[in-house]
Amino acid sequence: MTLRRTYVYCWEQDNRKRTKVGCGMIEAAVGTRLRGPSTPIRRTEESGGRTILRQRQGRFAVVSLLVVLLAGGFVARSEASDSSTGSAPGSGEVVGTPTPLRNVPGVISTVADGTLIVYRMPGIQGKQINATAMLFVPKGVPPAGGWPLLVWGHGTVGWAPACAPSVQLQEHNTWVDGPNAILLAAVLKMGVAVVAPDYEGLGPVADGVRAGHGYYHLSSAGNSMIFAAVAAQRDLGGKLSGKWVPAGWSEGGFAALAAAYYADSARKADPRLEYRGAITLAPVPDIPAMNKVLWNDIINASQSGLAPSDHQIDQLVFANAETIYFTKTELHSGYPVDPGQIYGPNILRFYQQNWQTCLDDLNFLVKKDIKNYLNASSLRRLDSYPGIRGDAPNSLPENKKFYQENQGKLENSTLPGSILWLYGTDDITSPSSVTYNVVNKMLANGNDINLAVLAGAGHYDVPTVGLPLIEARLRQLFAA
Repeated sequence: MTLRRTYVYCWEQDNRKRTKVGCGMIEAAVGTRLRGPSTPIRRTEESGGRTILRQRQGRFAVVSLLVVLLAGGFVARSEASDSSTGSAPGSGEVVGTPTPLRNVPGVISTVADGTLIVYRMPGIQGKQINATAMLFVPKGVPPAGGWPLLVWGHGTVGWAPACAPSVQLQEHNTWVDGPNAILLAAVLKMGVAVVAPDYEGLGPVADGVRAGHGYYHLSSAGNSMIFAAVAAQRDLGGKLSGKWVPAGWSEGGFAALAAAYYADSARKADPRLEYRGAITLAPVPDIPAMNKVLWNDIINASQSGLAPSDHQIDQLVFANAETIYFTKTELHSGYPVDPGQIYGPNILRFYQQNWQTCLDDLNFLVKKDIKNYLNASSLRRLDSYPGIRGDAPNSLPENKKFYQENQGKLENSTLPGSILWLYGTDDITSPSSVTYNVVNKMLANGNDINLAVLAGAGHYDVPTVGLPLIEARLRQLFAA
Protein backbone atom coordinates (compact mmCIF):
# COMPACT_ATOMS: atom_id res chain seq x y z
CA MET A 1 0.00 0.00 0.00
CA THR A 2 1.29 3.46 -0.91
CA LEU A 3 1.58 5.83 2.04
CA ARG A 4 -0.06 9.17 1.29
CA ARG A 5 0.01 12.43 3.19
CA THR A 6 -1.98 15.62 3.05
CA TYR A 7 0.20 18.72 2.76
CA VAL A 8 -1.44 21.99 3.75
CA TYR A 9 0.42 25.16 2.83
CA CYS A 10 -0.21 28.88 3.16
CA TRP A 11 1.66 31.67 1.48
CA GLU A 12 1.85 35.42 1.97
CA GLN A 13 2.60 38.29 -0.34
CA ASP A 14 4.45 40.63 1.99
CA ASN A 15 7.03 39.46 4.50
CA ARG A 16 6.70 42.55 6.67
CA LYS A 17 2.96 43.17 6.57
CA ARG A 18 2.09 39.46 6.67
CA THR A 19 -0.69 39.92 4.13
CA LYS A 20 -2.32 36.54 3.55
CA VAL A 21 -2.74 35.53 -0.06
CA GLY A 22 -4.27 32.11 0.36
CA CYS A 23 -3.97 28.47 1.31
CA GLY A 24 -4.11 25.22 -0.57
CA MET A 25 -4.00 21.50 -0.01
CA ILE A 26 -2.25 18.66 -1.81
CA GLU A 27 -2.61 14.93 -1.24
CA ALA A 28 0.31 12.97 -2.60
CA ALA A 29 2.32 9.84 -2.10
CA VAL A 30 5.32 10.20 0.15
CA GLY A 31 8.36 11.11 -1.94
CA THR A 32 6.33 12.91 -4.59
CA ARG A 33 7.90 16.13 -5.87
CA LEU A 34 5.37 18.73 -4.78
CA ARG A 35 4.57 22.04 -6.39
CA GLY A 36 2.64 24.93 -4.94
CA PRO A 37 0.11 27.20 -6.68
CA SER A 38 1.94 27.97 -9.94
CA THR A 39 5.14 28.27 -7.92
CA PRO A 40 7.91 25.69 -8.01
CA ILE A 41 9.10 24.46 -4.66
CA ARG A 42 12.82 25.07 -4.48
CA ARG A 43 13.53 22.57 -1.77
CA THR A 44 11.63 19.74 -0.14
CA GLU A 45 13.06 18.19 2.99
CA GLU A 46 11.62 15.06 4.52
CA SER A 47 13.02 13.32 7.55
CA GLY A 48 11.61 11.34 10.42
CA GLY A 49 7.97 11.82 9.47
CA ARG A 50 8.11 15.57 8.96
CA THR A 51 8.26 17.73 5.89
CA ILE A 52 9.25 21.35 5.40
CA LEU A 53 8.41 23.02 2.12
CA ARG A 54 10.03 26.22 0.90
CA GLN A 55 9.20 28.19 -2.21
CA ARG A 56 10.07 31.52 -3.78
CA GLN A 57 9.14 33.17 -7.03
CA GLY A 58 8.99 36.80 -8.10
CA ARG A 59 7.44 39.06 -5.50
CA PHE A 60 5.75 36.22 -3.64
CA ALA A 61 8.01 35.13 -0.80
CA VAL A 62 6.87 32.21 1.27
CA VAL A 63 7.04 33.08 4.94
CA SER A 64 4.86 30.25 6.20
CA LEU A 65 4.28 26.77 4.89
CA LEU A 66 2.12 24.54 6.98
CA VAL A 67 2.58 20.81 6.71
CA VAL A 68 0.09 18.55 8.38
CA LEU A 69 1.06 14.95 8.95
CA LEU A 70 -2.17 12.99 9.26
CA ALA A 71 -1.27 10.35 11.78
CA GLY A 72 -4.19 7.96 11.84
CA GLY A 73 -7.74 7.76 13.10
CA PHE A 74 -9.58 8.49 16.32
CA VAL A 75 -7.83 7.08 19.37
CA ALA A 76 -9.85 5.50 22.17
CA ARG A 77 -10.50 7.61 25.23
CA SER A 78 -7.56 7.74 27.62
CA GLU A 79 -7.67 5.86 30.89
CA ALA A 80 -5.36 8.46 32.43
CA SER A 81 -6.20 9.42 35.98
CA ASP A 82 -4.71 11.44 38.79
CA SER A 83 -5.56 11.63 42.46
CA SER A 84 -5.56 15.42 42.42
CA THR A 85 -8.36 15.77 39.89
CA GLY A 86 -11.86 14.51 39.34
CA SER A 87 -15.42 15.76 39.66
CA ALA A 88 -15.24 16.50 43.40
CA PRO A 89 -18.41 18.04 44.88
CA GLY A 90 -18.69 21.59 43.67
CA SER A 91 -16.21 21.28 40.79
CA GLY A 92 -17.46 23.38 37.90
CA GLU A 93 -20.13 25.08 40.00
CA VAL A 94 -20.65 28.73 39.06
CA VAL A 95 -20.20 31.06 42.03
CA GLY A 96 -22.54 34.04 42.10
CA THR A 97 -23.75 35.79 38.94
CA PRO A 98 -21.42 36.34 35.97
CA THR A 99 -20.59 40.03 35.45
CA PRO A 100 -20.08 41.90 32.17
CA LEU A 101 -16.44 42.25 31.13
CA ARG A 102 -14.95 45.72 30.79
CA ASN A 103 -12.44 46.87 28.18
CA VAL A 104 -12.91 43.92 25.83
CA PRO A 105 -10.82 44.50 22.66
CA GLY A 106 -12.92 45.90 19.83
CA VAL A 107 -12.10 43.00 17.52
CA ILE A 108 -13.89 40.73 20.02
CA SER A 109 -16.61 43.05 21.37
CA THR A 110 -17.99 43.67 17.87
CA VAL A 111 -18.78 39.97 17.43
CA ALA A 112 -19.39 38.72 20.98
CA ASP A 113 -20.65 39.54 24.45
CA GLY A 114 -18.26 38.87 27.35
CA THR A 115 -18.74 38.06 31.02
CA LEU A 116 -16.48 37.06 33.89
CA ILE A 117 -17.49 33.83 35.59
CA VAL A 118 -16.26 32.52 38.92
CA TYR A 119 -16.26 28.74 39.32
CA ARG A 120 -15.06 26.03 41.68
CA MET A 121 -12.29 23.56 40.92
CA PRO A 122 -9.98 21.18 42.82
CA GLY A 123 -6.78 23.07 43.59
CA ILE A 124 -3.18 22.02 43.50
CA GLN A 125 -3.18 21.39 47.27
CA GLY A 126 -6.28 19.19 47.21
CA LYS A 127 -8.90 21.73 48.32
CA GLN A 128 -11.78 23.26 46.39
CA ILE A 129 -10.86 26.79 45.28
CA ASN A 130 -12.32 29.68 43.31
CA ALA A 131 -11.11 30.23 39.76
CA THR A 132 -12.17 32.73 37.09
CA ALA A 133 -12.65 32.73 33.34
CA MET A 134 -13.71 35.11 30.60
CA LEU A 135 -16.75 33.76 28.75
CA PHE A 136 -17.51 35.07 25.25
CA VAL A 137 -20.64 34.14 23.29
CA PRO A 138 -21.37 35.14 19.68
CA LYS A 139 -23.84 37.99 19.30
CA GLY A 140 -27.32 36.96 18.29
CA VAL A 141 -29.45 33.89 18.82
CA PRO A 142 -27.68 30.53 19.19
CA PRO A 143 -28.29 28.01 16.41
CA ALA A 144 -30.54 24.99 16.85
CA GLY A 145 -28.70 22.67 19.19
CA GLY A 146 -26.53 25.46 20.61
CA TRP A 147 -23.04 26.81 20.07
CA PRO A 148 -20.01 24.51 20.37
CA LEU A 149 -17.37 25.63 22.88
CA LEU A 150 -13.66 26.39 22.62
CA VAL A 151 -11.79 26.35 25.94
CA TRP A 152 -8.86 28.70 25.41
CA GLY A 153 -5.58 28.51 27.36
CA HIS A 154 -3.57 31.75 27.42
CA GLY A 155 0.20 32.12 27.28
CA THR A 156 2.45 32.85 30.26
CA VAL A 157 1.53 36.06 32.07
CA GLY A 158 3.03 35.64 35.54
CA TRP A 159 2.43 33.91 38.87
CA ALA A 160 0.54 36.42 41.02
CA PRO A 161 -3.28 36.78 40.89
CA ALA A 162 -3.02 40.31 39.46
CA CYS A 163 -1.26 38.99 36.34
CA ALA A 164 -4.43 37.22 35.16
CA PRO A 165 -5.72 38.18 31.71
CA SER A 166 -9.11 39.17 33.15
CA VAL A 167 -7.51 41.42 35.80
CA GLN A 168 -5.13 43.07 33.37
CA LEU A 169 -8.00 43.62 30.94
CA GLN A 170 -10.49 45.08 33.40
CA GLU A 171 -8.16 46.97 35.74
CA HIS A 172 -5.49 48.14 33.28
CA ASN A 173 -7.26 48.00 29.89
CA THR A 174 -4.49 45.67 28.68
CA TRP A 175 -4.85 42.53 26.60
CA VAL A 176 -1.93 40.38 27.77
CA ASP A 177 -2.48 37.20 25.76
CA GLY A 178 -0.14 37.98 22.88
CA PRO A 179 -1.70 38.00 19.39
CA ASN A 180 -4.72 35.94 20.34
CA ALA A 181 -7.54 38.50 20.34
CA ILE A 182 -7.65 38.16 16.54
CA LEU A 183 -7.71 34.38 16.79
CA LEU A 184 -10.55 34.36 19.33
CA ALA A 185 -12.53 36.86 17.27
CA ALA A 186 -12.20 34.60 14.23
CA VAL A 187 -13.43 31.62 16.24
CA LEU A 188 -16.40 33.60 17.58
CA LYS A 189 -17.29 34.65 14.02
CA MET A 190 -17.53 30.95 13.20
CA GLY A 191 -20.35 30.65 15.73
CA VAL A 192 -18.24 29.07 18.48
CA ALA A 193 -18.46 30.23 22.10
CA VAL A 194 -15.17 30.72 23.96
CA VAL A 195 -14.34 30.32 27.63
CA ALA A 196 -10.84 31.50 28.58
CA PRO A 197 -9.78 30.48 32.11
CA ASP A 198 -7.30 32.64 34.00
CA TYR A 199 -5.90 29.38 35.52
CA GLU A 200 -5.60 28.39 39.13
CA GLY A 201 -4.05 31.14 41.26
CA LEU A 202 -4.59 33.86 38.65
CA GLY A 203 -7.63 36.11 38.83
CA PRO A 204 -9.38 38.81 40.88
CA VAL A 205 -8.66 38.50 44.61
CA ALA A 206 -12.06 40.14 45.21
CA ASP A 207 -13.65 37.03 43.67
CA GLY A 208 -11.88 34.70 46.07
CA VAL A 209 -8.83 33.85 43.96
CA ARG A 210 -5.72 33.18 46.05
CA ALA A 211 -2.06 33.04 44.98
CA GLY A 212 -0.81 29.64 43.91
CA HIS A 213 -0.54 29.29 40.16
CA GLY A 214 0.19 25.82 38.81
CA TYR A 215 2.75 26.78 36.16
CA TYR A 216 3.14 23.73 33.90
CA HIS A 217 1.53 21.59 36.61
CA LEU A 218 -0.52 18.87 34.93
CA SER A 219 -3.56 18.60 37.18
CA SER A 220 -3.71 22.34 37.90
CA ALA A 221 -3.69 23.26 34.21
CA GLY A 222 -6.06 20.44 33.28
CA ASN A 223 -8.56 21.22 36.02
CA SER A 224 -8.48 24.94 35.24
CA MET A 225 -9.49 24.13 31.67
CA ILE A 226 -12.02 21.34 32.07
CA PHE A 227 -13.96 22.91 34.91
CA ALA A 228 -14.13 26.18 33.00
CA ALA A 229 -15.89 24.11 30.32
CA VAL A 230 -18.22 22.64 32.97
CA ALA A 231 -18.95 26.10 34.38
CA ALA A 232 -19.69 27.50 30.90
CA GLN A 233 -22.06 24.60 30.19
CA ARG A 234 -23.88 25.10 33.48
CA ASP A 235 -24.10 28.86 32.97
CA LEU A 236 -25.31 28.77 29.37
CA GLY A 237 -27.25 25.52 29.45
CA GLY A 238 -29.08 24.81 26.19
CA LYS A 239 -27.30 27.69 24.44
CA LEU A 240 -24.31 25.33 24.15
CA SER A 241 -24.30 22.12 22.13
CA GLY A 242 -22.07 20.28 24.60
CA LYS A 243 -19.29 19.78 22.04
CA TRP A 244 -16.02 21.25 23.29
CA VAL A 245 -12.39 21.53 22.23
CA PRO A 246 -9.48 22.72 24.39
CA ALA A 247 -6.90 24.88 22.63
CA GLY A 248 -4.12 27.17 23.75
CA TRP A 249 -0.87 28.93 22.95
CA SER A 250 2.52 28.61 24.69
CA GLU A 251 1.73 27.76 28.34
CA GLY A 252 -1.83 27.40 27.08
CA GLY A 253 -0.63 24.79 24.59
CA PHE A 254 0.39 22.67 27.57
CA ALA A 255 -2.94 23.48 29.27
CA ALA A 256 -4.84 22.28 26.17
CA LEU A 257 -3.03 18.93 26.27
CA ALA A 258 -3.62 18.73 30.04
CA ALA A 259 -7.33 19.29 29.39
CA ALA A 260 -7.28 16.40 26.94
CA TYR A 261 -5.59 14.25 29.61
CA TYR A 262 -8.44 14.98 32.04
CA ALA A 263 -11.27 15.26 29.50
CA ASP A 264 -13.23 12.37 31.00
CA SER A 265 -13.55 14.28 34.29
CA ALA A 266 -15.45 17.03 32.44
CA ARG A 267 -17.94 14.46 31.12
CA LYS A 268 -18.38 12.97 34.59
CA ALA A 269 -19.05 16.43 36.03
CA ASP A 270 -21.56 17.26 33.28
CA PRO A 271 -22.67 14.44 30.95
CA ARG A 272 -23.77 16.99 28.35
CA LEU A 273 -20.12 17.73 27.55
CA GLU A 274 -18.67 15.88 24.58
CA TYR A 275 -14.90 16.19 24.10
CA ARG A 276 -13.97 16.39 20.39
CA GLY A 277 -10.17 16.79 20.22
CA ALA A 278 -7.46 19.33 21.07
CA ILE A 279 -5.40 22.06 19.41
CA THR A 280 -2.02 23.09 20.82
CA LEU A 281 -0.11 26.12 19.53
CA ALA A 282 3.62 26.55 20.16
CA PRO A 283 3.78 24.57 23.39
CA VAL A 284 7.09 24.10 25.19
CA PRO A 285 6.86 20.32 25.39
CA ASP A 286 9.96 19.27 27.34
CA ILE A 287 11.41 21.97 29.60
CA PRO A 288 14.61 20.10 30.63
CA ALA A 289 15.44 19.26 26.99
CA MET A 290 14.68 22.82 25.93
CA ASN A 291 16.98 24.11 28.68
CA LYS A 292 19.86 21.95 27.40
CA VAL A 293 19.54 23.37 23.89
CA LEU A 294 19.12 26.91 25.22
CA TRP A 295 22.22 26.71 27.43
CA ASN A 296 24.30 25.22 24.64
CA ASP A 297 23.43 28.30 22.58
CA ILE A 298 24.25 30.64 25.47
CA ILE A 299 27.62 28.94 26.12
CA ASN A 300 28.52 29.01 22.42
CA ALA A 301 27.67 32.73 22.26
CA SER A 302 29.82 33.34 25.33
CA GLN A 303 32.82 31.54 23.84
CA SER A 304 32.68 33.39 20.53
CA GLY A 305 34.54 36.41 21.93
CA LEU A 306 31.98 38.72 20.32
CA ALA A 307 29.59 41.07 22.07
CA PRO A 308 26.26 39.27 22.50
CA SER A 309 23.43 40.19 20.17
CA ASP A 310 20.06 41.33 21.48
CA HIS A 311 18.66 37.95 20.48
CA GLN A 312 21.30 36.16 22.56
CA ILE A 313 20.55 38.37 25.54
CA ASP A 314 16.86 37.55 25.11
CA GLN A 315 17.75 33.85 25.29
CA LEU A 316 19.42 34.44 28.65
CA VAL A 317 16.39 36.43 29.84
CA PHE A 318 14.12 33.56 28.82
CA ALA A 319 16.36 31.04 30.61
CA ASN A 320 16.17 33.04 33.85
CA ALA A 321 12.92 34.97 34.27
CA GLU A 322 10.25 32.31 33.80
CA THR A 323 12.18 29.82 35.95
CA ILE A 324 11.01 31.88 38.93
CA TYR A 325 7.43 30.80 38.19
CA PHE A 326 8.46 27.14 38.01
CA THR A 327 10.18 27.34 41.41
CA LYS A 328 7.17 29.04 42.99
CA THR A 329 4.89 26.33 41.62
CA GLU A 330 7.16 23.51 42.78
CA LEU A 331 7.24 24.82 46.36
CA HIS A 332 3.49 25.53 46.36
CA SER A 333 2.68 22.02 45.14
CA GLY A 334 4.93 20.12 47.55
CA TYR A 335 8.26 19.72 45.75
CA PRO A 336 10.90 20.90 48.30
CA VAL A 337 13.33 22.60 45.97
CA ASP A 338 16.00 24.95 47.33
CA PRO A 339 16.05 28.24 45.37
CA GLY A 340 19.64 28.77 46.53
CA GLN A 341 20.69 25.68 44.54
CA ILE A 342 18.95 26.96 41.43
CA TYR A 343 19.85 30.66 41.32
CA GLY A 344 22.92 32.84 41.65
CA PRO A 345 22.59 36.04 43.71
CA ASN A 346 21.08 38.29 41.01
CA ILE A 347 18.16 36.07 40.05
CA LEU A 348 17.75 34.85 43.63
CA ARG A 349 17.06 38.47 44.51
CA PHE A 350 14.45 38.65 41.72
CA TYR A 351 12.93 35.40 42.98
CA GLN A 352 12.59 36.80 46.49
CA GLN A 353 11.46 40.30 45.57
CA ASN A 354 9.76 40.07 42.19
CA TRP A 355 7.81 36.81 42.09
CA GLN A 356 4.62 38.90 41.92
CA THR A 357 5.93 40.85 38.92
CA CYS A 358 4.08 39.93 35.72
CA LEU A 359 6.02 38.49 32.81
CA ASP A 360 6.57 41.50 30.55
CA ASP A 361 7.78 43.66 33.43
CA LEU A 362 9.91 40.84 34.85
CA ASN A 363 11.56 40.27 31.47
CA PHE A 364 12.31 44.00 31.23
CA LEU A 365 13.90 44.07 34.70
CA VAL A 366 15.97 40.93 34.14
CA LYS A 367 17.16 42.13 30.74
CA LYS A 368 18.19 45.48 32.22
CA ASP A 369 20.11 43.67 34.96
CA ILE A 370 21.89 41.44 32.45
CA LYS A 371 22.92 44.44 30.35
CA ASN A 372 24.19 46.31 33.41
CA TYR A 373 26.21 43.25 34.38
CA LEU A 374 27.76 42.89 30.91
CA ASN A 375 28.48 46.61 30.56
CA ALA A 376 30.40 46.73 33.85
CA SER A 377 33.37 44.81 32.38
CA SER A 378 34.50 43.61 28.97
CA LEU A 379 35.51 40.31 30.59
CA ARG A 380 31.96 39.43 31.56
CA ARG A 381 30.03 36.94 29.45
CA LEU A 382 26.48 35.69 29.17
CA ASP A 383 27.27 32.38 30.84
CA SER A 384 28.92 34.08 33.85
CA TYR A 385 25.84 36.14 34.70
CA PRO A 386 24.89 35.29 38.34
CA GLY A 387 21.45 34.01 37.50
CA ILE A 388 20.14 30.49 37.09
CA ARG A 389 23.02 28.06 37.45
CA GLY A 390 23.07 26.98 33.82
CA ASP A 391 21.62 23.58 32.99
CA ALA A 392 22.67 22.15 36.38
CA PRO A 393 19.25 22.60 38.11
CA ASN A 394 17.78 20.06 35.68
CA SER A 395 19.65 17.34 37.55
CA LEU A 396 18.31 18.28 41.00
CA PRO A 397 16.10 15.40 42.23
CA GLU A 398 13.01 17.49 43.01
CA ASN A 399 13.24 19.35 39.71
CA LYS A 400 13.49 16.04 37.84
CA LYS A 401 10.54 14.68 39.79
CA PHE A 402 8.40 17.74 39.02
CA TYR A 403 8.96 17.45 35.28
CA GLN A 404 8.55 13.66 35.26
CA GLU A 405 5.24 13.85 37.15
CA ASN A 406 3.80 16.65 35.03
CA GLN A 407 5.14 17.09 31.48
CA GLY A 408 6.60 13.59 31.52
CA LYS A 409 3.32 11.99 32.59
CA LEU A 410 1.46 13.88 29.86
CA GLU A 411 3.92 12.93 27.12
CA ASN A 412 3.92 9.25 28.09
CA SER A 413 0.13 8.97 28.01
CA THR A 414 -2.34 8.25 25.25
CA LEU A 415 -4.72 11.18 24.93
CA PRO A 416 -8.26 10.87 23.59
CA GLY A 417 -9.16 12.15 20.14
CA SER A 418 -6.91 13.90 17.67
CA ILE A 419 -4.42 16.67 18.37
CA LEU A 420 -3.55 19.49 15.97
CA TRP A 421 -0.05 20.66 16.98
CA LEU A 422 1.23 23.91 15.44
CA TYR A 423 4.95 24.63 15.59
CA GLY A 424 7.03 27.49 14.14
CA THR A 425 10.54 26.72 12.95
CA ASP A 426 11.88 30.05 14.30
CA ASP A 427 10.47 29.57 17.81
CA ILE A 428 13.37 29.82 20.30
CA THR A 429 11.15 28.58 23.14
CA SER A 430 10.67 25.21 21.48
CA PRO A 431 13.71 24.04 19.48
CA SER A 432 12.93 21.75 16.55
CA SER A 433 14.84 18.79 17.97
CA VAL A 434 12.84 18.97 21.21
CA THR A 435 9.47 19.34 19.48
CA TYR A 436 10.07 16.48 17.05
CA ASN A 437 11.39 14.17 19.77
CA VAL A 438 8.32 14.72 21.94
CA VAL A 439 5.89 14.37 19.05
CA ASN A 440 7.57 11.15 17.94
CA LYS A 441 7.39 9.81 21.51
CA MET A 442 3.70 10.63 21.73
CA LEU A 443 3.03 9.07 18.32
CA ALA A 444 4.78 5.90 19.53
CA ASN A 445 2.39 5.90 22.50
CA GLY A 446 -0.59 5.77 20.13
CA ASN A 447 -1.53 9.44 20.05
CA ASP A 448 -3.22 10.83 16.94
CA ILE A 449 -1.14 13.95 16.30
CA ASN A 450 -1.43 16.17 13.25
CA LEU A 451 1.81 18.19 13.26
CA ALA A 452 1.77 21.50 11.40
CA VAL A 453 5.24 22.93 10.77
CA LEU A 454 5.17 26.67 10.05
CA ALA A 455 8.40 27.54 8.24
CA GLY A 456 9.82 30.88 9.33
CA ALA A 457 7.26 31.45 12.08
CA GLY A 458 8.36 32.56 15.54
CA HIS A 459 6.60 31.98 18.85
CA TYR A 460 4.28 34.99 18.48
CA ASP A 461 3.57 34.26 14.80
CA VAL A 462 2.04 30.82 15.26
CA PRO A 463 -1.54 31.88 16.24
CA THR A 464 -1.98 34.24 13.29
CA VAL A 465 -0.05 32.29 10.63
CA GLY A 466 -1.75 29.06 11.70
CA LEU A 467 -5.27 30.51 11.88
CA PRO A 468 -6.51 28.93 8.60
CA LEU A 469 -5.63 25.49 9.93
CA ILE A 470 -7.23 26.19 13.30
CA GLU A 471 -10.48 27.28 11.64
CA ALA A 472 -10.47 24.24 9.36
CA ARG A 473 -9.83 21.86 12.25
CA LEU A 474 -12.60 23.37 14.37
CA ARG A 475 -15.08 22.97 11.51
CA GLN A 476 -14.04 19.34 11.26
CA LEU A 477 -14.24 18.64 14.99
CA PHE A 478 -17.58 20.38 15.49
CA ALA A 479 -19.24 18.84 12.42
CA ALA A 480 -22.35 16.84 13.25
